Amino acid sequence: MMRKSVKPDIKIKINARQIRRMLLFILLILFVFNLAHFNLKADVRNSAVKENLKLISSYDFSSVSAVEKKLEAEGSSTAPVTVTRSGKENGLSKAKYRQIFDGCAVIGDSITEGLTTYGFLSDSQVFYKVGGSVMHGDAQFRSAAKTYPKVAFFTFGMNDMGNYRGSAENFVVRYETLLKEFHKTSPSTKLMINSISTPSAAARKKNKSLRNYRKFNSALRRMCRKMNLTYIDNNYILEENPKFYGSDGIHVSSGYYVMWLNNMILKAGL
Repeated sequence: MMRKSVKPDIKIKINARQIRRMLLFILLILFVFNLAHFNLKADVRNSAVKENLKLISSYDFSSVSAVEKKLEAEGSSTAPVTVTRSGKENGLSKAKYRQIFDGCAVIGDSITEGLTTYGFLSDSQVFYKVGGSVMHGDAQFRSAAKTYPKVAFFTFGMNDMGNYRGSAENFVVRYETLLKEFHKTSPSTKLMINSISTPSAAARKKNKSLRNYRKFNSALRRMCRKMNLTYIDNNYILEENPKFYGSDGIHVSSGYYVMWLNNMILKAGL
């Protein structure tokens, strides 16, 4: 009689264990599906996918409760952020941009200044100079290089079109020299080159030197291919959104910076 009373208990324990395993498997499948769906929807880079897989591998799968706690913690602390080239963003505050660009540097002219003026990035992340030009950029490049950023984004050319009297060749020769010096000081930094933003038609009509922006951008592309650097094309932003132009047709409003920052994030894989 005693042996018969033990068998049902064993069966109950086995069924409970099977149920826990099934729940654990379902949770894992749902989590992986959601990650895959997010990665496809957000158009993120392979590095982001690898980070998600790394996150899964760190989980303790010994019990359902352990997985549930981990999923709950991740859901509350690292909500997915979707960044697209079009400028649409999911929950990106100015504080989030500063966080994403932590350890990075943006070097450039007065257009770059807007990143701090509008509060998107901190003063320690932006090295700008009103009238900034590679012709006189030695100190600016040196200061940024000495911070040893993980990624450095360069934005020059708007003033150089006039300074170099339309000579795109002389412009990139000087640019290349400064970039090599930067790399010598901070060899681990990933260098990214922003295009010259599109001046408005009215600005180009008023200032003939600005009409060379396409020629100068083509020279920047060639320089990037030669030096194996990433070229970031931002021209579509103002061409598709002329409402972002300032009164002079050169400087821009805050809406431009959202799209510009998003484009840099995507190109750099931040």
